[in-house]
Amino acid sequence: MTLPPAAGAPLDTGSLRLMGVDHLAHVTWKPAETLVFYRDVLGLPLVHAITATGWVSETFPDFVHFFFALGKGNHLAFFYYFGLPEEEDPGDLMHRSRHLALHVDTEEELLSWRARLKEHGVRVTPPLAHELLESLYFDDPNGIQLEITRPLRAFAEVDARDAELTLRALADVTRDKTPTVEDMWLRKGELARAHTEQAEEKVSTR
Repeated sequence: MTLPPAAGAPLDTGSLRLMGVDHLAHVTWKPAETLVFYRDVLGLPLVHAITATGWVSETFPDFVHFFFALGKGNHLAFFYYFGLPEEEDPGDLMHRSRHLALHVDTEEELLSWRARLKEHGVRVTPPLAHELLESLYFDDPNGIQLEITRPLRAFAEVDARDAELTLRALADVTRDKTPTVEDMWLRKGELARAHTEQAEEKVSTR
Protein backbone atom coordinates (compact mmCIF):
# COMPACT_ATOMS: atom_id res chain seq x y z
CA MET A 1 0.00 0.00 0.00
CA THR A 2 1.29 3.46 -0.92
CA LEU A 3 1.11 5.83 1.99
CA PRO A 4 0.30 9.51 1.50
CA PRO A 5 3.19 11.94 1.92
CA ALA A 6 3.99 13.16 5.40
CA ALA A 7 2.30 16.37 6.53
CA GLY A 8 3.85 19.32 4.75
CA ALA A 9 5.58 17.16 2.13
CA PRO A 10 4.27 17.88 -1.39
CA LEU A 11 3.93 15.28 -4.09
CA ASP A 12 6.73 15.36 -6.66
CA THR A 13 5.83 17.75 -9.50
CA GLY A 14 9.28 17.84 -11.05
CA SER A 15 10.54 21.40 -11.36
CA LEU A 16 7.06 22.94 -11.00
CA ARG A 17 6.49 24.91 -7.81
CA LEU A 18 3.74 27.22 -6.61
CA MET A 19 5.30 30.23 -4.90
CA GLY A 20 2.61 31.02 -2.31
CA VAL A 21 -0.64 32.95 -2.40
CA ASP A 22 -0.79 35.78 -4.93
CA HIS A 23 -4.21 37.01 -3.80
CA LEU A 24 -7.40 35.97 -2.05
CA ALA A 25 -10.50 37.60 -3.54
CA HIS A 26 -13.89 38.54 -2.05
CA VAL A 27 -16.94 40.57 -3.07
CA THR A 28 -17.91 43.88 -1.45
CA TRP A 29 -21.04 45.99 -1.67
CA LYS A 30 -19.39 48.69 0.46
CA PRO A 31 -16.28 49.87 -1.40
CA ALA A 32 -15.84 53.12 0.54
CA GLU A 33 -16.01 51.39 3.93
CA THR A 34 -13.79 48.57 2.66
CA LEU A 35 -11.15 51.07 1.50
CA VAL A 36 -11.14 52.89 4.85
CA PHE A 37 -11.01 49.68 6.88
CA TYR A 38 -8.18 47.94 5.06
CA ARG A 39 -6.12 51.01 4.10
CA ASP A 40 -6.65 53.30 7.09
CA VAL A 41 -7.50 50.93 9.95
CA LEU A 42 -5.34 47.92 9.09
CA GLY A 43 -2.71 49.97 7.25
CA LEU A 44 -2.62 47.84 4.09
CA PRO A 45 -1.38 49.78 1.04
CA LEU A 46 -3.85 50.05 -1.85
CA VAL A 47 -1.66 49.01 -4.79
CA HIS A 48 -3.82 48.34 -7.86
CA ALA A 49 -7.34 48.58 -9.27
CA ILE A 50 -8.73 46.93 -12.40
CA THR A 51 -11.86 48.30 -14.08
CA ALA A 52 -13.53 45.98 -16.58
CA THR A 53 -16.60 45.85 -18.79
CA GLY A 54 -17.80 42.88 -20.80
CA TRP A 55 -15.51 40.46 -18.93
CA VAL A 56 -16.04 36.79 -19.85
CA SER A 57 -19.41 37.53 -21.53
CA GLU A 58 -21.64 40.45 -22.52
CA THR A 59 -23.93 39.72 -19.56
CA PHE A 60 -21.12 39.78 -16.99
CA PRO A 61 -21.55 42.95 -14.86
CA ASP A 62 -19.10 45.84 -14.98
CA PHE A 63 -16.75 45.80 -12.02
CA VAL A 64 -13.81 47.26 -10.14
CA HIS A 65 -11.30 44.73 -8.77
CA PHE A 66 -8.94 46.33 -6.23
CA PHE A 67 -5.89 45.00 -4.38
CA PHE A 68 -4.31 45.63 -0.98
CA ALA A 69 -0.73 44.49 -0.27
CA LEU A 70 -0.33 42.03 2.58
CA GLY A 71 3.46 41.85 2.29
CA LYS A 72 5.81 39.25 0.78
CA GLY A 73 4.05 39.49 -2.58
CA ASN A 74 0.65 38.50 -1.14
CA HIS A 75 -2.53 40.51 -1.72
CA LEU A 76 -6.13 40.75 -0.54
CA ALA A 77 -8.51 41.69 -3.34
CA PHE A 78 -12.16 42.76 -3.61
CA PHE A 79 -14.70 42.98 -6.43
CA TYR A 80 -17.35 45.69 -6.56
CA TYR A 81 -20.05 44.91 -9.18
CA PHE A 82 -22.08 47.77 -10.61
CA GLY A 83 -25.83 47.23 -10.35
CA LEU A 84 -25.67 44.05 -8.27
CA PRO A 85 -28.16 44.14 -5.37
CA GLU A 86 -26.66 43.00 -2.10
CA GLU A 87 -29.36 40.44 -1.41
CA GLU A 88 -28.90 38.82 -4.82
CA ASP A 89 -26.61 35.83 -5.15
CA PRO A 90 -26.30 34.87 -8.81
CA GLY A 91 -24.31 31.75 -8.02
CA ASP A 92 -21.78 31.63 -10.81
CA LEU A 93 -20.79 35.28 -10.26
CA MET A 94 -19.93 34.60 -6.62
CA HIS A 95 -18.10 31.45 -7.67
CA ARG A 96 -15.90 33.43 -10.08
CA SER A 97 -15.30 36.18 -7.52
CA ARG A 98 -14.46 34.21 -4.37
CA HIS A 99 -11.28 32.48 -5.40
CA LEU A 100 -7.77 31.64 -4.29
CA ALA A 101 -4.97 32.76 -6.64
CA LEU A 102 -1.60 31.01 -6.44
CA HIS A 103 1.60 32.65 -7.66
CA VAL A 104 4.20 31.64 -10.23
CA ASP A 105 6.95 33.82 -11.68
CA THR A 106 7.17 33.04 -15.39
CA GLU A 107 5.12 32.31 -18.50
CA GLU A 108 6.92 28.97 -18.85
CA GLU A 109 5.77 27.92 -15.37
CA LEU A 110 2.21 29.03 -16.12
CA LEU A 111 2.07 27.00 -19.33
CA SER A 112 3.67 24.00 -17.62
CA TRP A 113 1.02 24.09 -14.90
CA ARG A 114 -1.69 24.22 -17.56
CA ALA A 115 -0.21 21.17 -19.25
CA ARG A 116 0.01 19.31 -15.94
CA LEU A 117 -3.59 20.10 -15.03
CA LYS A 118 -4.81 18.94 -18.45
CA GLU A 119 -2.79 15.72 -18.08
CA HIS A 120 -4.74 15.07 -14.87
CA GLY A 121 -8.09 15.67 -16.59
CA VAL A 122 -8.70 19.09 -15.02
CA ARG A 123 -10.65 21.57 -17.13
CA VAL A 124 -8.54 24.71 -17.22
CA THR A 125 -8.80 27.95 -19.17
CA PRO A 126 -6.16 29.21 -21.58
CA PRO A 127 -3.91 31.93 -20.13
CA LEU A 128 -6.01 35.08 -19.72
CA ALA A 129 -4.26 38.46 -19.42
CA HIS A 130 -5.97 41.19 -17.37
CA GLU A 131 -3.93 44.35 -16.98
CA LEU A 132 -0.90 43.36 -14.87
CA LEU A 133 -1.61 39.63 -14.42
CA GLU A 134 -1.89 36.57 -16.65
CA SER A 135 -3.87 33.69 -15.17
CA LEU A 136 -5.29 30.20 -15.51
CA TYR A 137 -8.64 29.35 -13.91
CA PHE A 138 -9.94 25.94 -12.83
CA ASP A 139 -12.10 24.33 -10.13
CA ASP A 140 -11.16 21.97 -7.34
CA PRO A 141 -13.36 18.89 -6.66
CA ASN A 142 -15.54 20.98 -4.31
CA GLY A 143 -16.36 23.54 -7.00
CA ILE A 144 -14.02 26.16 -5.49
CA GLN A 145 -12.39 28.28 -8.17
CA LEU A 146 -8.60 28.35 -8.15
CA GLU A 147 -6.28 30.58 -10.15
CA ILE A 148 -2.60 30.29 -11.01
CA THR A 149 -1.25 33.70 -11.90
CA ARG A 150 1.98 35.36 -12.93
CA PRO A 151 2.79 39.08 -12.83
CA LEU A 152 3.29 40.78 -16.18
CA ARG A 153 5.20 43.37 -14.20
CA ALA A 154 5.41 44.39 -10.56
CA PHE A 155 2.91 46.85 -9.14
CA ALA A 156 4.44 50.34 -9.27
CA GLU A 157 3.75 53.72 -7.68
CA VAL A 158 1.75 54.78 -10.73
CA ASP A 159 -0.60 51.81 -10.15
CA ALA A 160 -1.14 52.82 -6.53
CA ARG A 161 -1.94 56.41 -7.58
CA ASP A 162 -4.37 55.17 -10.22
CA ALA A 163 -6.00 52.81 -7.69
CA GLU A 164 -6.41 55.69 -5.23
CA LEU A 165 -8.23 57.77 -7.88
CA THR A 166 -10.37 54.77 -8.87
CA LEU A 167 -11.44 54.00 -5.30
CA ARG A 168 -12.05 57.67 -4.45
CA ALA A 169 -14.28 57.92 -7.51
CA LEU A 170 -16.05 54.65 -6.68
CA ALA A 171 -16.64 55.80 -3.09
CA ASP A 172 -18.08 59.10 -4.33
CA VAL A 173 -20.54 57.62 -6.82
CA THR A 174 -21.79 54.87 -4.50
CA ARG A 175 -22.77 57.25 -1.67
CA ASP A 176 -26.32 58.09 -2.62
CA LYS A 177 -27.36 56.40 -5.87
CA THR A 178 -27.05 53.28 -7.95
CA PRO A 179 -23.98 54.04 -10.07
CA THR A 180 -22.70 52.75 -13.36
CA VAL A 181 -19.11 52.20 -14.40
CA GLU A 182 -19.51 55.26 -16.66
CA ASP A 183 -20.42 57.38 -13.59
CA MET A 184 -17.23 56.21 -11.91
CA TRP A 185 -15.06 56.93 -14.94
CA LEU A 186 -16.53 60.44 -15.20
CA ARG A 187 -15.84 61.14 -11.52
CA LYS A 188 -12.35 59.68 -11.83
CA GLY A 189 -11.67 62.04 -14.73
CA GLU A 190 -12.81 64.99 -12.63
CA LEU A 191 -10.53 63.96 -9.76
CA ALA A 192 -7.57 63.43 -12.10
CA ARG A 193 -8.12 66.82 -13.72
CA ALA A 194 -8.32 68.55 -10.33
CA HIS A 195 -5.12 66.79 -9.23
CA THR A 196 -3.31 67.88 -12.41
CA GLU A 197 -4.50 71.49 -12.04
CA GLN A 198 -3.32 71.61 -8.42
CA ALA A 199 0.08 70.25 -9.42
CA GLU A 200 0.40 72.79 -12.25
CA GLU A 201 -0.60 75.62 -9.91
CA LYS A 202 2.12 74.63 -7.44
CA VAL A 203 4.72 74.63 -10.23
CA SER A 204 3.60 78.05 -11.54
CA THR A 205 3.82 79.69 -8.09
CA ARG A 206 7.41 78.58 -7.46
